[in-house]
Amino acid sequence: MYDKFFIIIMVVVAIAFTATIAGTTTVVGQNQTLNLTALLTPDTNNDTTTMTLANTTAANNITIEDAKELYLSVWNQTEFNATFSTFVEPFSAAGYGVYEERSNVFAPGERIVLYVEPVGFGHRQILDEGNSNNTLYLMNITADYKIASANGTELQLIEDMPPVVNITSHRQNTEMFLTLTLTQDVQSLPTGSYVITYSVTDEVSGESFQLEREITVAERE
Repeated sequence: MYDKFFIIIMVVVAIAFTATIAGTTTVVGQNQTLNLTALLTPDTNNDTTTMTLANTTAANNITIEDAKELYLSVWNQTEFNATFSTFVEPFSAAGYGVYEERSNVFAPGERIVLYVEPVGFGHRQILDEGNSNNTLYLMNITADYKIASANGTELQLIEDMPPVVNITSHRQNTEMFLTLTLTQDVQSLPTGSYVITYSVTDEVSGESFQLEREITVAERE
């Protein structure tokens, strides 16, 4: 009865980029420069070594391009994972951070939509076939899904699906969201409690993470 479910996967990449350092967004003149090494100087005055701004002058001299470079250097050392996920109303995810949140209780036949914000995914450099002077970046993310009953009995495993993300961009995009949707159009889940496991893989880096989410299917009162 569970082989009738379909997965709809939508991904939207937001190209907008906001550079934030020490909790403050900094934008200064384009002719100013920054020593990135100074920004990453360890603070030996603390009991634990932390990454700090070496001095106020360096912070004031940062440009938006320098901030992007610093952000990406940290990004490339970040483990692939999801910093945020939540169930949302169907079709409400209109952009990165733009959605209508909802509970994990669903009516029979209702769409089950999980909004996910991944971080730390890789960017594979590829040549632009139309212009050999351009460098493009490939982002490729896949996902498998498992539906289980509340006691752990596996009901359905969905794998070898098409990529969740397969995007070639002129930029190393970092603001990306996924909407992973289970539809009950053909046959509904019976009322009860379930666990959905989302296994997400970054095909560029080879790293993976799992998200387990409990849901309840119940008749509307």
